[in-house]
Amino acid sequence: MYYSGVSATPEQLKAVYSPEQFAAIEATPVWVTSAFAIATTFGVIASVVLLLRKAMAFLLFVVSFVALLIQDLYLFLLSDSLAVFGSSLLVIQGSVFLGSVIWLWYSNLARNRGWIG
Repeated sequence: MYYSGVSATPEQLKAVYSPEQFAAIEATPVWVTSAFAIATTFGVIASVVLLLRKAMAFLLFVVSFVALLIQDLYLFLLSDSLAVFGSSLLVIQGSVFLGSVIWLWYSNLARNRGWIG
Protein backbone atom coordinates (compact mmCIF):
# COMPACT_ATOMS: atom_id res chain seq x y z
CA MET A 1 0.00 0.00 0.00
CA TYR A 2 2.74 2.46 0.91
CA TYR A 3 4.79 1.75 -2.21
CA SER A 4 1.81 2.02 -4.53
CA GLY A 5 0.84 5.30 -2.87
CA VAL A 6 4.22 6.94 -3.36
CA SER A 7 5.01 5.41 -6.75
CA ALA A 8 1.68 6.16 -8.45
CA THR A 9 1.71 8.93 -11.02
CA PRO A 10 -0.69 11.86 -10.71
CA GLU A 11 -2.60 10.50 -13.71
CA GLN A 12 -3.06 7.13 -11.99
CA LEU A 13 -4.28 8.83 -8.81
CA LYS A 14 -6.69 11.06 -10.73
CA ALA A 15 -8.20 7.98 -12.35
CA VAL A 16 -8.96 6.44 -8.95
CA TYR A 17 -9.86 9.41 -6.73
CA SER A 18 -12.31 12.28 -6.99
CA PRO A 19 -10.86 15.77 -7.57
CA GLU A 20 -11.34 16.62 -3.87
CA GLN A 21 -9.63 13.43 -2.76
CA PHE A 22 -6.77 13.95 -5.21
CA ALA A 23 -6.29 17.50 -3.90
CA ALA A 24 -6.18 16.18 -0.33
CA ILE A 25 -3.59 13.57 -1.29
CA GLU A 26 -1.47 16.17 -3.07
CA ALA A 27 -1.67 18.49 -0.03
CA THR A 28 -0.47 15.84 2.41
CA PRO A 29 2.72 17.10 4.10
CA VAL A 30 5.96 15.14 3.79
CA TRP A 31 6.04 14.47 7.53
CA VAL A 32 2.71 12.61 7.28
CA THR A 33 3.96 10.50 4.38
CA SER A 34 7.13 9.85 6.39
CA ALA A 35 5.08 8.77 9.41
CA PHE A 36 3.12 6.40 7.17
CA ALA A 37 6.36 4.96 5.78
CA ILE A 38 7.83 4.51 9.26
CA ALA A 39 4.66 2.92 10.64
CA THR A 40 4.45 0.49 7.73
CA THR A 41 8.12 -0.41 7.56
CA PHE A 42 8.61 -0.84 11.30
CA GLY A 43 5.38 -2.84 11.55
CA VAL A 44 6.56 -5.29 8.90
CA ILE A 45 10.04 -5.56 10.44
CA ALA A 46 8.52 -6.02 13.91
CA SER A 47 6.35 -8.86 12.61
CA VAL A 48 9.36 -10.65 11.16
CA VAL A 49 11.35 -10.09 14.35
CA LEU A 50 8.44 -11.46 16.39
CA LEU A 51 8.41 -14.57 14.19
CA LEU A 52 12.11 -14.90 14.96
CA ARG A 53 11.15 -14.78 18.67
CA LYS A 54 13.19 -11.70 19.51
CA ALA A 55 12.10 -9.31 22.29
CA MET A 56 13.12 -6.37 20.12
CA ALA A 57 9.79 -6.85 18.30
CA PHE A 58 7.98 -4.95 21.06
CA LEU A 59 10.17 -1.87 20.64
CA LEU A 60 9.71 -1.98 16.87
CA PHE A 61 5.93 -2.21 17.32
CA VAL A 62 6.09 0.81 19.65
CA VAL A 63 7.90 2.85 16.99
CA SER A 64 5.34 1.75 14.40
CA PHE A 65 2.47 2.69 16.73
CA VAL A 66 3.87 6.14 17.50
CA ALA A 67 4.26 6.81 13.78
CA LEU A 68 0.66 5.67 13.28
CA LEU A 69 -0.49 8.11 15.96
CA ILE A 70 1.35 10.94 14.20
CA GLN A 71 -0.32 10.02 10.91
CA ASP A 72 -3.75 9.82 12.55
CA LEU A 73 -3.17 13.18 14.25
CA TYR A 74 -2.96 14.76 10.82
CA LEU A 75 -5.77 12.74 9.26
CA PHE A 76 -8.34 13.38 11.99
CA LEU A 77 -7.33 16.64 13.66
CA LEU A 78 -5.16 18.72 11.34
CA SER A 79 -6.88 18.14 8.01
CA ASP A 80 -10.36 17.64 6.60
CA SER A 81 -9.52 14.12 5.41
CA LEU A 82 -12.53 12.59 7.15
CA ALA A 83 -14.89 14.94 5.29
CA VAL A 84 -13.13 14.29 1.99
CA PHE A 85 -12.73 10.51 2.19
CA GLY A 86 -15.78 9.73 4.30
CA SER A 87 -16.38 6.89 6.69
CA SER A 88 -14.09 4.51 4.77
CA LEU A 89 -11.12 6.44 6.18
CA LEU A 90 -12.44 5.91 9.70
CA VAL A 91 -12.95 2.18 9.09
CA ILE A 92 -9.53 1.66 7.55
CA GLN A 93 -7.59 3.73 10.08
CA GLY A 94 -9.63 2.29 12.94
CA SER A 95 -8.80 -1.23 11.80
CA VAL A 96 -5.10 -0.38 11.51
CA PHE A 97 -5.17 1.24 14.95
CA LEU A 98 -6.89 -1.78 16.52
CA GLY A 99 -4.45 -4.16 14.83
CA SER A 100 -1.52 -2.10 16.10
CA VAL A 101 -2.84 -2.18 19.65
CA ILE A 102 -3.27 -5.95 19.44
CA TRP A 103 0.30 -6.45 18.14
CA LEU A 104 1.65 -4.18 20.88
CA TRP A 105 -0.26 -6.11 23.52
CA TYR A 106 0.75 -9.50 22.16
CA SER A 107 4.44 -8.69 21.74
CA ASN A 108 4.54 -7.26 25.26
CA LEU A 109 2.79 -10.36 26.61
CA ALA A 110 5.24 -12.62 24.78
CA ARG A 111 8.18 -10.62 26.12
CA ASN A 112 6.88 -10.67 29.71
CA ARG A 113 6.15 -14.40 29.64
CA GLY A 114 9.55 -15.23 28.17
CA TRP A 115 8.16 -16.60 24.91
CA ILE A 116 10.53 -14.30 23.05
CA GLY A 117 13.95 -13.23 24.18
